[in-house]
Amino acid sequence: MKGRPLARRSLELASRVESEAVRLRRDLHRHPELGFEERRTTAVIAEYLESLGLDVVRPRGATGAIARLVPSGAASRRAGIALRADIDALPMGEKTKLAFRSSVPGKAHLCGHDAHTAMLLAAARALCAERSTLPRPVTFIFQPAEECVPTGAPVMIAAGALEGVSEIFGLHVAPDRPVGELALRPGPMMASMDRFDITVIGKGGHGAIPHAARDPIVAAAAVIEALQTCVSRRTAPIDPAVVSVCTLEAPGAFNIIPGKVKMSGTTRSLSPALHAAFPEMIRKTASAAAKSRGCRTRCRYSRGTPVLVNSREGVEKQSRLWEGLASAWTRGGVVENRPTMGGEDFAYYLQKVAGSFAFIGAKPRRAGGLLHNPGFTISERVLKLGTALHLSLALEK
Repeated sequence: MKGRPLARRSLELASRVESEAVRLRRDLHRHPELGFEERRTTAVIAEYLESLGLDVVRPRGATGAIARLVPSGAASRRAGIALRADIDALPMGEKTKLAFRSSVPGKAHLCGHDAHTAMLLAAARALCAERSTLPRPVTFIFQPAEECVPTGAPVMIAAGALEGVSEIFGLHVAPDRPVGELALRPGPMMASMDRFDITVIGKGGHGAIPHAARDPIVAAAAVIEALQTCVSRRTAPIDPAVVSVCTLEAPGAFNIIPGKVKMSGTTRSLSPALHAAFPEMIRKTASAAAKSRGCRTRCRYSRGTPVLVNSREGVEKQSRLWEGLASAWTRGGVVENRPTMGGEDFAYYLQKVAGSFAFIGAKPRRAGGLLHNPGFTISERVLKLGTALHLSLALEK
C-alpha cells in the first residue's frame, strides 16, 4: 500500500478503534502510576494484548510489556518495525475539571502518556485484524519510567524489545500544537538529560561567630555561581547546553550555620561529546569552588538520557506517511521542530536502530495547560490520528 490508498486505509482502521482508544485513555488517566510502579497499568496493557491473541513479555523485576505481532509466510522472516509508548504518570496533582481526572492524590497523567498508550493499544487491535496483510513483524513496546532517572528504556532493551527490529518510531502529544500537525527533524532534536547531586561539607557553628565555622552556605553559593561557567566559559557558544541548580537544602535554624548543604540539578546538551564530558566538569568545578571557601564536596552524577538523534530515513518516512494522512484528513501537515532542551529516553532506542520520534499536535479547543502542568489537557481527536500514523508505519510495504 502506498500514498493515498494507505492513508485512507489507515484512517478507516483507526476510526474503527477510535472509541476504544478514548475508553482506554480515560481509564488510564483516572488511575495514574509513577515510574516502575505501573502495576495496574501493566496489567491492563497485558490483559488487553493477550485478549488479542498476542504473547506478552514482561521485563524481569520491572513493569512494562512487550508484544510481537508476526505475520505468516515470508513476511515473518523480514526485519521488523517497533512502535513504542511510555506508560508512567507524574508526581503532580491534577487541576482540571475532566470527568475522568486522576483519582490518586499527588499523581496524574500530565504529560500525555495515557494517550500514547491508548493509541498504541488501539493500533495493536487494528493490526491484529490485518495480520494477513502485514508486510513484516510489528513489536509493540509499552515502556515504564520515562520520567525517571534512571529511565525505563534500557530495561526494555535488555528484555529484548529490539530483537529482530530494524527501525523504531514514537510519538508524543503536543498540547501547544494544532491537531493535524506533526513536528520533527532529522539529527539531534532533544537534549541529553542528566542529574547531579552535590553535598557541600563544612563545619557548623553559631551565626554570631562565623569565623569559628567553615560556612557551607557561602561555599554552596560559590559552587552555584561557578557551575554557571560550565556553559558560559567552558563550552562552545554554538553547542546549546544548560546547567541548572534546582534544589537547595540547608537544615538548621536562623542563627545556626549548618554543617552541610545539599543541592541538586540537571545538565542538558545537544552535543554527545559534551554530554560525555559533563560528569567530570561538574565534579571538578564544584570541588574547586567549595575548596576555595574552606569546604569540600561529595558529588553524585546520574545519567538520565542521551541526546535524541533522529535518523534522516526515519524522519522522511514518518513525514511522508503523515503528509498522506493529512491530505486525506484535509488539514495539517509536517513542520520542522526546533531542537529542545527537554529530554526523552526514546534516545536509547535510536542509539541501537534507525527511526524517528515526533510531536503530534493535540491542542484542545479550550486552552489547557502545557506538559507537566496541573491544568494539562489534550484534544482526544489526536487519538485517531496517532493511531492512524502507527498503522501506516506498520502497513507500508
